[in-house]
Parts: sequence; C-alpha cells; structure tokens
Amino acid sequence: MSRLNLGFGGALLGLAAVAWYLLVIQSPAMAMTMDITIPVYLGIWVTMLAAMMLPATAPLAVAYGRVAQARGGGRLAALPFSVGYMLLWTAAGLVPLAIFIWTRGAVAGMTASPLGHLALAGVLALAGLYQLSPLKGACLRACRSPLGFVMHHNFDSGAVGGLLAGASHGAFCLGCCWALMAVLTVAGLMSLPWMAVLAVLILAEKNWRHGLGLSRVAGVGMVLSGILVALV
Repeated sequence: MSRLNLGFGGALLGLAAVAWYLLVIQSPAMAMTMDITIPVYLGIWVTMLAAMMLPATAPLAVAYGRVAQARGGGRLAALPFSVGYMLLWTAAGLVPLAIFIWTRGAVAGMTASPLGHLALAGVLALAGLYQLSPLKGACLRACRSPLGFVMHHNFDSGAVGGLLAGASHGAFCLGCCWALMAVLTVAGLMSLPWMAVLAVLILAEKNWRHGLGLSRVAGVGMVLSGILVALV
C-alpha cells in the first residue's frame, strides 16, 4: 500500500517535471504569440498548473490515497483525488481567460507600459495584503495538514468521493493561492521567472515547517514591492 501511493506521488512529481520542461521549450514561442486561441490558452494553463501545483499537493494526494485505501477505496484512490483537484483549478483558469479576452490588446505588453506598471503594482499590493489576511491563514493551514484534511473531509470511498475530495482540497488551495496566481496573470502567464518564484513560494508555504511565517514575510515583501513598482 505505501509503495503504491508513494509511487503515485513520485509520478505526480515526474509529471510536474515534464510540465516544466514543456514550459521552458515553449515559452519563447508563446511569449511572441499575441493571438492565443482558447484551446491553446487552456493547454498552457493546465501545463502551468501541473508544473507549479503538483509538487506542493503531492503529499496530500499520497495521504488521501493511504487513508482511502484503508477504507476500501481501491489501490488507486489518489488518482480521482488528483483529477478532482486539477479540474477545480482548470475551472478557475476561466477567470484569467476572461481577463485575457477582455483586455486582449493590452495584455500582450502590459508590464512595458505605465498603465501596466500600475496594474502590476496594484496586484502585488493586493496579493501582499491577502497574504496577511485571516482567510489566507485558514486556507494555508488546511493545505499544510494532509492527514487533518483527509480525516475531516470524509467523502465516499469510491471514485466520485475521490473527485469530491480533490475538488474540496482544490478549493482550499485556490483560497490559498488565488492572489499569487493573479500576480502571475498580470506579470505574464508565460513568464518563467515569475512562475519559478511563485512555485517555490507555494511549495515552501505548504510543506516547510516555517511556511506560515514565510507566507507573512512574503506578504510584507509584496506590499513593499508594489509600492516600489508604483513609484518607479
């Protein structure tokens, strides 16, 4: 049981590595593409999610697989959990897609214009303030306690229960990370440096023992960065 679930966790990490590879080799071409179709955008979004989110959520998927299997949920109970998690985040990607369509002419070179600098400053300050909020703290604590989440979210042990559990965890994760993803949306969805920085922050917040403190430090840093960007 442990080997199978640990193997699945390793597979999630391997999938994340493949996603990073795809992002690296495709980013130069995608950065120059101003007229991105909806299917291409969704492909980029899902690939980015796999790269940024799967390393942080793999421990919880493994924990869910162990508990669900002990309850008779099958040997691959972590699979529907992970699918439910990704479906929730894929649905959340419709929001930046709507923003992209609405501001199609401005998004391509947003951060290069004075208005783009103000937009980036505003979203950095907003994300920083949210990092310091009680709601962020509550969602982050739920994400940081895999066994606690599994024990307090006792869905049916079948595939449907796994999907619901994964979507429920995805909702907590969205509550934890939506402001960080908003920064990425404004800074550029195909900006590898921004993706790397935010991915490391998300991973550390959820799995490092000082993650809660790091979240607050990052919040203060984002607010100060927003002020600095606005002034510059």
